[in-house]
Amino acid sequence: MSENIGDRILEERKRLKMNQTDFAAIGGVVLNTQFTYEKNTRIPDATYLASIAAAGVDVNYILTGMRSGECNPRRVAEEVAGVLYVVESILRGEGSDVPPKPKAEMVFTAYLESTPEERRLMLQALEQGVFMIPLSVAKLFQFKTK
Repeated sequence: MSENIGDRILEERKRLKMNQTDFAAIGGVVLNTQFTYEKNTRIPDATYLASIAAAGVDVNYILTGMRSGECNPRRVAEEVAGVLYVVESILRGEGSDVPPKPKAEMVFTAYLESTPEERRLMLQALEQGVFMIPLSVAKLFQFKTK
């Protein structure tokens, strides 16, 4: 992964096999501005980024260093830990002693059925040591929701 936005802009331009002049035109800027972006002496604005995105540039990569569609293993692991915490809390509250394999299947299903926002809330519940049940997980366990 390239170190900075400028390096990643250059990398994307080369990936698309474009010269600076043509790339600048797509971004709606002059050649000198394109040069300053690639040298990381100036940061592009949203209009430029939107324009180059329309040409096939992976703007997520330019901004974050992570390719679109790329998985962040740490984030997934954190989210799974949050889901596990909620599932374990539900089972403990019901007095259920579920074997590891069915419990893993519950966590897997709860993860897939929950929204990113619900996964964020479950992780937050884990971090704060509080108990909460997102709607998607409540439906899985057939809890009544208001």
